[in-house]
Amino acid sequence: MGLPLVNQFLAQGYALVRILSALKIKPSTYYNWRHWQPSRQEKRRESLKPYILDVWKTFKFYGYRRIAAYSQQTDGPKVSGYMTLKLMRELGIKSRMQKRYRKPKTVVTVDQKPNLIRHLHDLSGVWQTDITYIQLTNHRWVYLATVLDPEKRKVLGYKIGDTMTAELATSALQMALDKHRKPLIIHSDMGSHTRVLNLILNVKIMA
Repeated sequence: MGLPLVNQFLAQGYALVRILSALKIKPSTYYNWRHWQPSRQEKRRESLKPYILDVWKTFKFYGYRRIAAYSQQTDGPKVSGYMTLKLMRELGIKSRMQKRYRKPKTVVTVDQKPNLIRHLHDLSGVWQTDITYIQLTNHRWVYLATVLDPEKRKVLGYKIGDTMTAELATSALQMALDKHRKPLIIHSDMGSHTRVLNLILNVKIMA
């Protein structure tokens, strides 16, 4: 840290010997620093930084591998993947590509039942239930349990949770039961939650 101060004190008229003595810097250290020149490799590294930065700004989602591959396929300077990675770290840049998130999968564990409301013309007194996935803006997946009135196309009850639990289904159903008359028919899909959900529905409706 003291070496850059030497030139400042020299500009103010102080003698070099007194400056080096006060800062406890050896004369050889000062002269080596004063006459230092970057190596050929260091000059090349510095010259590549503007190129790497320009490619990164042009292709916003390129990581170091794709930037290196781009350099090999164009007329510009050729840069290896390792060098590209090091220079990007020195520049403080990285790929803007976001990691792909896959939604959870469910497995059907019960026998498929016929759709009893498919051919119904009168859907009054029918409720439909479902549990589905929703991806939030922070890429987190949550479960949404809903109770729907297919005739009015209206949501009667809902509940959002981090996991698919019995409480998630009962909360949505309880919201619907608290505000509406008990239905004649409860219809649900055949997802992995169906066995638990159907049992809960039967208990709630019969209560």
